[in-house]
Amino acid sequence: MSEITSASTIVQTLNAGSGIDIKNLAQSLADAENAALKARINSKIEEKTLSISGYSIAYNSISELSDVMASMDDVRELRATSAVSSAPSAIGVETNGDDVVIGVYDITVQQLAQSQSNMSSSQSGSAAVLNAGAGFSITVSLGAASPVSHQVSVVTDTPQGVVDAINAADIGVSALLINTSSTGDDWRIVLDGPTGADNSYSVSSTVDLGFSSNALRSAADAIVTMNGITNITRETNSFTDLVPGVTLNLLEADTSQAISVRVEEDQAPMRAAVDGLIVAYNDFNLLLSELASSDSTLSEFSGSLSSDYSTVRMLRDRVRDAMLADSSTPGTSVSALRDIGVQLGVDGNLSLDEEIYNSVVATNFDDVVTMLSADTNDQNAFSLASKGFAADTVTALDELISDTGALKTRQSNAELSIVDYEERLANIELRLTAAYEGYLKQFAAMDTLVDQMQG
Repeated sequence: MSEITSASTIVQTLNAGSGIDIKNLAQSLADAENAALKARINSKIEEKTLSISGYSIAYNSISELSDVMASMDDVRELRATSAVSSAPSAIGVETNGDDVVIGVYDITVQQLAQSQSNMSSSQSGSAAVLNAGAGFSITVSLGAASPVSHQVSVVTDTPQGVVDAINAADIGVSALLINTSSTGDDWRIVLDGPTGADNSYSVSSTVDLGFSSNALRSAADAIVTMNGITNITRETNSFTDLVPGVTLNLLEADTSQAISVRVEEDQAPMRAAVDGLIVAYNDFNLLLSELASSDSTLSEFSGSLSSDYSTVRMLRDRVRDAMLADSSTPGTSVSALRDIGVQLGVDGNLSLDEEIYNSVVATNFDDVVTMLSADTNDQNAFSLASKGFAADTVTALDELISDTGALKTRQSNAELSIVDYEERLANIELRLTAAYEGYLKQFAAMDTLVDQMQG
């Protein structure tokens, strides 16, 4: 403690009559008078500070567990499908949505979709003059049933100028300039339209470029047979609406070969979700034990909640009860995690009985999805409808970590306690100052008396 200026005048008037260091003696007695109380209050401040850290760590752990549960509350997160082609070089497959229909589809590719293509007459070079340096127009009529005419103005009357003008017009027909000769004197403009029989086109121009007499191929639809249904046609080789939820990419036509496309349930996401919740819960359980332990030295926060075991017990009970609760949307034979083999051990950790799990998902996969997700996607958190086990658990966990929840309340109370303890320390300092000055006056009087007696 610093020297007390109000007493300095007294001390300065003293001689060394008694031979005693009055200031140090007064300070020691004042400190001794308040030391025990200060130590107790400082210990409480340290305890509350550690508790705040413990509450924060527990908060983060519960938040992580809530996030894991939220990642499995939608059907799409649990129910995945895979599509496999028996001849991927002929038909490529990929899933494209949620409305997949499980099954086997036998498909024969009778014809690939193709675009109409035309080639111009030969020109001597890419900069060959086509119209004596004057611009001209090209008319492209696109569509077989109801053709739409597009007029393209060619400003630069060269093969390259024609290609640039057609491509810039963006009319659905593209142009490409190709040198077909190794000597570089046979240049052709190649036109290409959209695939599909209804996307044929005709070309005319004020300068005859030879497109009409140089047809390379005709526009055609893709044609397949599926499960005995013949002559299924599309404009492109990508069928997005034939097999529900699956895109078929036709790559090769072969009328002699029926290709099997198998659409199956993929149970891997479900298993990953269940494994994830078990790991997250066990991590929480281990962390809570560490926070409550007064003996562990595993981390600087070990034992930070050892003085508040009632909160530790409350958190453990609430989270455990949420994990063991029945779903608000039980399936016919699956109501809770226990029904799919998730078990609580004597150590408080969860584990998975592989045999039970595999049997249940093999025979009652739909029930498991219903139990976990209520067969919904993107649920509204404020909806009163039943949401399934995952969302039920999220609600229970979020109550603990909300701004008005148990953890935030206890953290706030600990912070208020620290403020109160610090005020008490400040009051002790005032008392200590008063005690010091009191002792100093007494010893000064005694020292004066001794000095007088010795004189």
